Amino acid sequence: MRTLTLLLTGTALIAFTGAASAQDTTPASAPQSPATATAATDASTTGDIIVTGQKTSERLSRAPIAISVVSQDSLTRQGVDSASSLATTVPNLQLSANGFAVRGIGSNNSFSGYSTVATQIDGIYEPSAQVLSLGLFDIGAVEVLRGPQGTVYGRNATAGVVNINTADPRSTRGVTADLQVGRFNEVRARAAVDLPVSDAWKLRFAAYRQVDDGVDPRYGAQNGYGKTDQAGLRATSLLDVGPVTWRLSLNYGQNQGTIPASYLTSINYYPQGNLVAGTFGPRQVIAKDALNVGQAQVQDNRIDLNYYAARSRLVWQAADGLSLTYLAGYTLLKNNGIDAATGVFTQESINRRMESWSHEVDLNYDRGILNLVLGGFLYQDRQPSGIRLLHAGDTAPAPFNTAYNLVGAKIAGTGTGISTISGVDVVTSYRGQGTKSQAVFGQGTLEVLPGLKLIGGIRSTWEQVNARNVELVCPGDTINRQNITSTTCPGIPFVYALSNDAARPESKFDNISWKVGANYEVSPTTLVYATVSTGFRGGGLEASGNAPQYRQYRPETVTNYEAGIRTTLMDGKLYLSATGFHMDYKDLQVSSVVLNPLTNQVSAVTTNAATARLRGIELEASLRPTPNDRISGYVSYLDARIRSFPSAPDNLNSASGNYNGFAPLFGFQPLPSNLTLDASGNRLANAPEWSGRFSYAHTFDLGRKGRVIPSVDFYAQSHTYSDIQNYAQSRRDAYTKTDLNLRFEDADSRYSITAFVNNVEDSRVPNTLVTVWSSTTANYDPPRTYGVRLGMSLR
Repeated sequence: MRTLTLLLTGTALIAFTGAASAQDTTPASAPQSPATATAATDASTTGDIIVTGQKTSERLSRAPIAISVVSQDSLTRQGVDSASSLATTVPNLQLSANGFAVRGIGSNNSFSGYSTVATQIDGIYEPSAQVLSLGLFDIGAVEVLRGPQGTVYGRNATAGVVNINTADPRSTRGVTADLQVGRFNEVRARAAVDLPVSDAWKLRFAAYRQVDDGVDPRYGAQNGYGKTDQAGLRATSLLDVGPVTWRLSLNYGQNQGTIPASYLTSINYYPQGNLVAGTFGPRQVIAKDALNVGQAQVQDNRIDLNYYAARSRLVWQAADGLSLTYLAGYTLLKNNGIDAATGVFTQESINRRMESWSHEVDLNYDRGILNLVLGGFLYQDRQPSGIRLLHAGDTAPAPFNTAYNLVGAKIAGTGTGISTISGVDVVTSYRGQGTKSQAVFGQGTLEVLPGLKLIGGIRSTWEQVNARNVELVCPGDTINRQNITSTTCPGIPFVYALSNDAARPESKFDNISWKVGANYEVSPTTLVYATVSTGFRGGGLEASGNAPQYRQYRPETVTNYEAGIRTTLMDGKLYLSATGFHMDYKDLQVSSVVLNPLTNQVSAVTTNAATARLRGIELEASLRPTPNDRISGYVSYLDARIRSFPSAPDNLNSASGNYNGFAPLFGFQPLPSNLTLDASGNRLANAPEWSGRFSYAHTFDLGRKGRVIPSVDFYAQSHTYSDIQNYAQSRRDAYTKTDLNLRFEDADSRYSITAFVNNVEDSRVPNTLVTVWSSTTANYDPPRTYGVRLGMSLR
């Protein structure tokens, strides 16, 4: 932390030195990369924003794809300070447990492998969902592509792609910075400095620091829950020498905050439950809004993430309309902290490393009637070392909690209360687990008649997946950071349970994805298009200690039928976009909780459902009726359902393996467990039927005194479910969220002050809901926040 503080201090000194020098610099127009151009043009709301989502530069209003763009200004106004907070900023973008969800496709637990929405940062694929929790700063723009992107992006993009483009260095010296103070003793500082070395070489340095006390009390831990303690640094170099442009960014991120607290939303009680006969009887659900049982006993809730990344983009403009691009990236995520702790279940990482490398070569040709991109892709991620420690406890509802109380409950429930036991400790030692992927692809458009273009693309992918690790299972609450080993249980003269996958053979998967379609320019301002595209999410391996049917899962595939219209009206003041889609999924990967025979505990696994169907309409608009008014928004309708899954695990009505293991010791009969239900026809998780956003800003011009800009961002969605079982307890009610900003800036736009309130309603919105036979637990989005932000932009 001392080193980081020195670096931040140094960056601040550079910033203010640059600012002092920049005050005498005459602003000049500078060439911009697509990412920077996007941010600069966003305020015009004309639809002429340049996007690069299909790996070729094109105007938003001419992109035959469902794509939305969010600028840094919009992110700041809505209080978005991490990638995970991007949810709801564009149609059908939600948050799932292992990344994003788009159009209802996303995971409801963090053990389900790679996200179905591929996250790209400066063109480089980012596999770790934990990176999304780090600070989002100095952004050019964010592009969100909805629907499968199987041709130009390939694997793990069945639901869509989120492209995060960081800001490019500028041609003039200058500094932008802001300081924000707010509720929960929040302090956030951001700064970016442009230092052009010459006309050909430009540098940009950006820094970020944010701390607060946490949105929940600390209870028995050392720090409050949901505490923010983050920092980030980025150095970006842009070299432009004749036909060659080289952009290199070096990144560091740190998160030393705390995990969110877990709460009970309901508990179950079986007033006629018969322990001797082994029958449930009718269930009584008792609504709660209380701290999760055992949460107050958690002592360590700290996050400890360190992130390093290098991303390079080398472009050779070989001739007019012909360019060659080489993208290379390396990331390293070090995790040495707590990932989750509820008082019943705890997951922590000990010196755990996750690395990824990628190389991509793209050939772009754009001349006359033909636009074409051809490419090759090479990727690898792995976890070469480190340990994951699970303290897997268990709960039982009344009156079945009697068995836990007799055997020695960790927390003994009375009356209708829940009892908990320690369960087992699971030590997973990583020995190189990961994935390799290779692909070749091509996509292009051919203008066959004036205004009519045919679209075609294809991608072939080969993958190798391994799960090389060692898994040890020991009695619960016996292992800690001081006595942990990968092969023996402390105090036990024999190995309790051990599975060794260090030499397990890899599994191989391959896929061919394709895209066909057409777009037609009805007029110079209106485009219509229709496409059919496919995509796939890679298969995977799970621990060999699982039951045989849960040791491997197949890739999921999707076919997407999509049509849309893009138009600009009123001399470019109004931009309209409408997209209709129908998506058919096969072998949909879903998260399930099943009984693990190795541990006698319930475990989160990934399985393949039969089929799913999604269809809907997305409407977007932006309007600038006067130079002082900006209006934008969207409305989305989504019908996302499981088409066929007759044997989905029924967690709510199944007793745990622990209970059935202990019950016979006291003359009690086991209860039904590992039951299934027919989820066919159920709604997908994280899939509101209706959602929408409205944003409005008006500028009051005060002449030489400056300007005042009030703005409002309003979001609303209908109810959703957190799982495909659609339990009543896992239903999230409909909610709204309103953000208000009041900004004053001087006439030269050099200095500003903004007062803001986010989540005016103080909506208590669960972002996760987990339902089992004893209870339903939740984590919540932040409550109402407010504060003041001071900014400057000197050039």
